[in-house]
Amino acid sequence: MFCAKLTDLKIAGECPFSMVVGNEEPADFEESSAVNVLPVSREVQGTNTNILPRRKISRSKVNLHSLGESIRKLVCPECSNVVLTMDNAEQLSDVMRNFSLKTDIPMDTLTISLGLEVFRDCYEEDGHILRVVGGALHDFLNSFNVLLKQSTPPTPEVQRYIHQASILCLDKDPGLLTVYFFNPLPTTELFFSGIIQAAACLLYCTRVEVRMDVGGKDSGALQANHQPHLLYSVVVRDSRSLTPSPMRTHSSGDIPLSLLYSTFPFHILLDQEMSLMQIGDGLRRRLGRCRDGQRRTVFNEHFAIVSPEIRASFQDILTMLNTQFVLRVKQHGASSADSPGKHMDLKGQMIFMSEMSALLFLGSPCVDKLEELTGRGLYLSDIPIHNALRDVVLVGEQTKAQDGLKKRLGKAKAANGRAALHDIPRERRSAFVAGTSCAGKKV
Repeated sequence: MFCAKLTDLKIAGECPFSMVVGNEEPADFEESSAVNVLPVSREVQGTNTNILPRRKISRSKVNLHSLGESIRKLVCPECSNVVLTMDNAEQLSDVMRNFSLKTDIPMDTLTISLGLEVFRDCYEEDGHILRVVGGALHDFLNSFNVLLKQSTPPTPEVQRYIHQASILCLDKDPGLLTVYFFNPLPTTELFFSGIIQAAACLLYCTRVEVRMDVGGKDSGALQANHQPHLLYSVVVRDSRSLTPSPMRTHSSGDIPLSLLYSTFPFHILLDQEMSLMQIGDGLRRRLGRCRDGQRRTVFNEHFAIVSPEIRASFQDILTMLNTQFVLRVKQHGASSADSPGKHMDLKGQMIFMSEMSALLFLGSPCVDKLEELTGRGLYLSDIPIHNALRDVVLVGEQTKAQDGLKKRLGKAKAANGRAALHDIPRERRSAFVAGTSCAGKKV
């Protein structure tokens, strides 16, 4: 996909990355001019300003599938229709290192340049799609998880990778972003830093410096995560539209617990041991045994994670914070299979509270009918006014009433027709039936 584009770099002749696909021996590298599109590095870019023909701009409509496909091109780029997977990661890395040694260009500069070319290649085709993903860089990166699930991977291998990959961007300090890439491909570290820098420049007019922390060290609960991941530090040098991340908390006062219980009646607060620190009023009514408070219960006693398909552990949930969660409320600690049709699912999101090293789940029941709500021991008043579920249930009831009224009107109309027929005198009725039968109508 981007192999031809890489001839723009100071890697002359045939693009050396094409050798990875064709299993050819690396040739000598020559110097060539580059297109001055992004401020990458003068070591890699040349001075010639001749611009190569641009790719044909995509006319795809902006929908979930096109958004997912555009993001997949950034996470799983293709080189000559071959996805950069673990099969050619070592060979691609050797090619880049050999070129770095022969040209004295730092390896970090090459990885940035490769990522910039990958992003530019996708941006020239799907720029109108990428621009609607998020309003800021951290929003753009945090949207990857959800949108990747909407793509159509070309191979089963890529599909498994898309299912496991996860990106989390934390805005802890002003002007500093921390980006985690969980379960990456072996080739991801060769280009993803350039993806971040190009997205900041082209989409948000922001100049950033991206550094991959080789040691993968970070403070807080994420430090104990043993899953394979890459860690990037993104320093924002200047920005025209730097907006605060919703993941960064700004506390100017304490919120009473009673207000939190009633405003978010289906919230769950978990500590690092997955113990229930607190739950909302709606769940308290559902889980009556949690009221005694004598023993702090654990998450698995009352809940199960339906999606995403991960273990119910603190560290596994951290890797999927940007994914929609569906939790199943167990019946008195039993499996939902013991009482089919009576379990209650909660759909919502997990939020990492760094100041408490805790996880906060905010969600609402997955129901759309009033009988489904009351059948689970809940009432319409249990749904807060700000929650759209209340409108969904009321609209469902209104639709149900309209359907019933329509059926009753149809029956009444048919009954009136039969009554009107009996009111016609016998002579006129015979003529009416005969005329109607001749017209081919059923009486």
